[in-house]
Amino acid sequence: MNILKMNRALSSSLLALSVAFLYFSPAACQEYAGILETTYTTLHYPNEKDLDEFLWKIGRVRLRPEGANSLAKARVDRLVERVEEILDMHPPDFRIDIFLKDGYREGNIAYYSADSKSITIYTEFVTDGVLAHELAHAVMHAYFNASIGRKAQEMLCRYVDAHLWKDY
Repeated sequence: MNILKMNRALSSSLLALSVAFLYFSPAACQEYAGILETTYTTLHYPNEKDLDEFLWKIGRVRLRPEGANSLAKARVDRLVERVEEILDMHPPDFRIDIFLKDGYREGNIAYYSADSKSITIYTEFVTDGVLAHELAHAVMHAYFNASIGRKAQEMLCRYVDAHLWKDY
C-alpha cells in the first residue's frame, strides 16, 4: 500500500514539474513564428524582421538576397566552431536551441539555460561577441557534462569574447 501511494505521489510530482517546465520554458514565453536549422543550432525566431536583424548583427548577412540563408547558417555554425576552437573543447553531437526575443525591458540581454540547453537572446543587443559568450557557456556545459564553477565559466566566456576574431 505504501509503495502504491509513493508511486502516485511521485507521478503527480513529475507531472506538475513537467507542466511547470513547459510553462516557464523560453518557447512558452513568446510566440515563435519560425525555425532556422543549422548544423549545431535550432534558431527559434518571433518574426522575419527579428531573424534578419539577428543575422545582420552577427554576420552582416541579410535574408533578402538569394542564398543568404545558407550564408547565415554558415555564420552561426562558424561562431560555434570558433568558440570550440578557442576553448579547445569539442563536445560530441553538440546541439543548442537559440530563442530570439524582441522587446527587451530589463535583466539579462542574453543567457544560457543549462536546464533547457538553450540560449535566449534579445535581438536589440545581439552581437557576435554576446552570442559567442553564451555559446561558450553551452559548450563548457556539454563538454564537462555538468556545470563548472560560475567564476571559472565567466572568465573563460570573457576570454572567448575577447579573442573571438583576434587571429583574423
